[in-house]
Amino acid sequence: NTEVTKEYAEKENADAIIIAVGSTPLVPPIPGLDGDNVVVVNNYYKEKEKVGDNVVVMGGGLAGCECAVHLGQDGKKVSIIEMRDMLAPDANVRHRPLLLQQIDKYVDVHTGLKAVKVTADGVLCEDKDGNEVMVEGSSVICALGQRSRTDVVNELLDAAPFVRVIGDAAKVSTITNAVYWGYHAALDI
Repeated sequence: NTEVTKEYAEKENADAIIIAVGSTPLVPPIPGLDGDNVVVVNNYYKEKEKVGDNVVVMGGGLAGCECAVHLGQDGKKVSIIEMRDMLAPDANVRHRPLLLQQIDKYVDVHTGLKAVKVTADGVLCEDKDGNEVMVEGSSVICALGQRSRTDVVNELLDAAPFVRVIGDAAKVSTITNAVYWGYHAALDI
């Protein structure tokens, strides 16, 4: 429960620092995305009570797809909105087919749509031709990606003789890659 700052590392005379500070969610300036009916996917388990029975998940990457399946398995009506034409391209090659089977079972998929505005009734989108499409839902999960915490990384880069940045702090990826990078960083010390 101690934040590692450059000053703290210098005071402790650290020989090595492995920076594993993760990432923060991307929340673009889409009107309504700051509404009471919106939960950022990172906070879903802390704010489950805010999520109603008809949910729109904005973002069809791995996190959005896994959240959508979980919500569907809980008996909720779930829709995913994704700008790309495919879902979960960031999923592991072995995991993705199984995930897509569950998506087919539990989720209504809307690919090729760009979210324009979040309302109390759902998410107003645009298709590739500029046509408006409303995807209805009383609750919205924002799963639009992550951004590395480069501010923390940059502060600590020269705070010890050996510094390694791993996981989402280095490049937003998967837990499998983060564990792999952490293992190899420890071996290199």
